[in-house]
Amino acid sequence: MTLLILGSPIPASARTITADVDNRTCVVADARTSPVVEFWDDLEGDVRNRRLDELDAQDPGIRADIESYIATGSPGPSQLQERLDSLGSGEGLAMLVPEVTDPDAAAQYKTEYSYDEARSTVDAITDDPAAGVLEQLRQAGGTRIAEIRTDTFAQRSEEFNAIQLGLRDDFQECIDEIDRARPIPVQYLILGGAGILAVAALVIRAWSNSRRSNRHSGRDHRESPTANPGD
Repeated sequence: MTLLILGSPIPASARTITADVDNRTCVVADARTSPVVEFWDDLEGDVRNRRLDELDAQDPGIRADIESYIATGSPGPSQLQERLDSLGSGEGLAMLVPEVTDPDAAAQYKTEYSYDEARSTVDAITDDPAAGVLEQLRQAGGTRIAEIRTDTFAQRSEEFNAIQLGLRDDFQECIDEIDRARPIPVQYLILGGAGILAVAALVIRAWSNSRRSNRHSGRDHRESPTANPGD
């Protein structure tokens, strides 16, 4: 599972991951409202607004026309794309339009993670996850809106790290809860019992040897020709 790709459905954090110890899985409450998804939604909104302001300064009214297109479908996309091309922006109209939410999008979000998947998720999140994302954004540059996205993300990298590290902690807590609920294997119980018996046998043997040594010592003392009868 890739956690850093833009737009990927990332599960929720902050107490929305629970452990199903019977099935050894980590269950996500509702990934669509996760802090990570909200982070990217907010960031993309800021990026679009900033770019539309810049375009409107070059072609007054284009922002209002694009917003009208988003709301009503008019003016037509071909007309708007021609205006963008005339500005030499190198951007497609789709880059400036919010993604349409699919009513069936919930099915695209993973809500159950196996024990091994949860461990892989924890291992995949580094102490500075924003660094990897920032590098991806820089490599995906080439347009002005891509530059704005990179700049905006860099400014909010600490917020992103806090969210991702919280996600890692939540998965680790789920893993720990599953581990705590795991029954002790029978072979370990047998070995543990054998260990207890072995220790008990050693104690008995030591006690027995001590008793035997004391008896021999007393007899040797009595039989010694140099023993003082008055002692």
